[in-house]
Amino acid sequence: MWARDDYPTWSLPALEAAKCVALQGDDAFERVHLLLFEAFFSKGINIGTREEVIEVVRGAGVEMNRFLKDYEAGTARSKVMQEYEEALTTYQVNSVPTVIFDGNQRVIGATPLEEYLKILAALGVS
Repeated sequence: MWARDDYPTWSLPALEAAKCVALQGDDAFERVHLLLFEAFFSKGINIGTREEVIEVVRGAGVEMNRFLKDYEAGTARSKVMQEYEEALTTYQVNSVPTVIFDGNQRVIGATPLEEYLKILAALGVS
């Protein structure tokens, strides 16, 4: 799927961007969150580079001046790092996506829908 030679080695720029947008409200966050996932998983956009992340956010209809001010100032970095530490130490999550089901069964990475359906069926969820 990745046709470029610059596969992202981290997602901190995207995570920070999402947290900065969240300061503009839940609706703005939801739009950007979805667009960032789509950018990486469907469109091959490098969410590890600030420039490409900014372009994704630009397409979400947020207040760009406010976003850029928060983003450039690093306003959200401490919150992102705090949540990363919590995910790692509390839930042993170090990859996105990671889905944790009842009984601590995990699905890590891009996984076919059928795999999720098998797990849900085994848990008695329809």
